[in-house]
Amino acid sequence: MSPPQNNEPPSLTDIEGISASDEAETGEAISASDEAETGLVCETPAGKLPKDTARRDIASGETTGTDDLIRFVVSPDGQLVPDVAHKLPGRGLWVRSDQASLETAIRRNIFARAARRKVHVDPGLIPQVHQLLRRRCLDLLGLARREGVIVTGFEKVLATVKSGKAAWLVEASDGAEDGRKRIIAAAKASGSVTKVCGSFSNADLSLALGLENAIHAALLPGRRVERWSAEMKRLSGFEALVPPAWEKPNGSVP
Repeated sequence: MSPPQNNEPPSLTDIEGISASDEAETGEAISASDEAETGLVCETPAGKLPKDTARRDIASGETTGTDDLIRFVVSPDGQLVPDVAHKLPGRGLWVRSDQASLETAIRRNIFARAARRKVHVDPGLIPQVHQLLRRRCLDLLGLARREGVIVTGFEKVLATVKSGKAAWLVEASDGAEDGRKRIIAAAKASGSVTKVCGSFSNADLSLALGLENAIHAALLPGRRVERWSAEMKRLSGFEALVPPAWEKPNGSVP
């Protein structure tokens, strides 16, 4: 392979062709049907993708926006690396952000077939991706606090939801039930559409927000909450955003 030109970062995967030895390593040759199935669409330069960019999910063959996908690259030593921020250099391998799709891609050896080389998949890849998504969501909460677009504390959050200004309620998964129910009831009574997240513990939220005891938080509408919503959608493919214990028999949040 010739060296990269114009100061572009080198590709992390080599898909210039597959040799007989490569076929032996991946377990099978890349057939025409495999090529159509994976529908690999890659970008070489590193950097942020344009908004609403579409990519092909190599597990299903369906094309969707990158906000619904997890990007992976292959390191020079053949290690599969998750790129939840979609910024690492190299050719991207895209999988829908849910556990079932990732399990399919691993079970059927689709990463190696799409990359046309031997790819080592860490046995703990799925929990690793899950934790990276959780960390990304928590980091966004920290950014929201620094930007002044998140309200914390029971009384302030309650006032915010009563005014209909809360786009998201973030309640600690181990917080007191009575306080949570009062806030959620107020959000419903306001008539506004307020989504609820109960994915993170008091310790998680306190660390992310830089507070001593973070139990209740409300995200205000704006660009930051749009990014948060997209990341929470990706996270929902790996866990329920509201703990099952919070659900009533009819499926509504108490």
